[in-house]
Amino acid sequence: MYLSFALGSAFCTALGTFLTRSLIQKLPAFQIIGPLFLLNAVAALPLVFIRQDWAALTAKQWWEIALLGTLTSIGAVFVFVIVERGSASLSIVGAALSPAMVLLLSPLFLKISVRPLQFIVVSVLVLATLFPIRKSVLGIDSTLTFLFMLAQGINAGIIAILISRLARDGVGLSQFLFFQQIIAGLIFTLLFLPKDVSIRSYPLLAKRAVFMSMGWFLSFVAIHRGSTLVVQSVLSVIPLIILLMETIAYKRRPTPAVLLSSVLVIACITALSLA
Repeated sequence: MYLSFALGSAFCTALGTFLTRSLIQKLPAFQIIGPLFLLNAVAALPLVFIRQDWAALTAKQWWEIALLGTLTSIGAVFVFVIVERGSASLSIVGAALSPAMVLLLSPLFLKISVRPLQFIVVSVLVLATLFPIRKSVLGIDSTLTFLFMLAQGINAGIIAILISRLARDGVGLSQFLFFQQIIAGLIFTLLFLPKDVSIRSYPLLAKRAVFMSMGWFLSFVAIHRGSTLVVQSVLSVIPLIILLMETIAYKRRPTPAVLLSSVLVIACITALSLA
């Protein structure tokens, strides 16, 4: 069942990221990140009232939530910097790298043993996900961009580990979703005041926020109910989903690389879920 939540999260996040590209073309990129996160928190309020799963937090849990919000804001920097240089599918390439980071960090932070077969499957998964966008990656002649992609993958893996730890400690899913978005939003709003973002732009921002908020929440539920490694592996298909969205939006046929990658990704996720 948790795989359904992970797939829902992948689709919502892919759609939200796809919409981000059009927003950046119309509005000042860094000035809209703070409002977007705060709108994510507003979009999460119905989940807060429906679930009513908030609990008293320890000092350690508050620190972990604060770290989660800070890392989320850093992750937004990677997405927005890369999306200005390339396509939306390229901007979320860290999602493809995050399973590898989860695999490396799980024994230390989640006390989960890792088998050699999982290393092999995750390696194939990462390569299969990146294969369709290899030309876009190679076309960006910037060492800084490649470093951003690597840092994005590390950041996404650590965020997944933190979410898993908080969920296992009994922190309400809507609780740390709400505070995560508030913290990230306040950081960006203070650093980049949205002075050039008109009131008329907020409905567009809200549309994107609904999808991103649902994407975050569904990923939280999936991690809470299942394997963090498998969930991150499912989320690694986000660049592929965006690539398919771009194919449909720009009326292009799927390339053989996309079709091959899709088959390999499905096979790898199936292998990980059954392992």
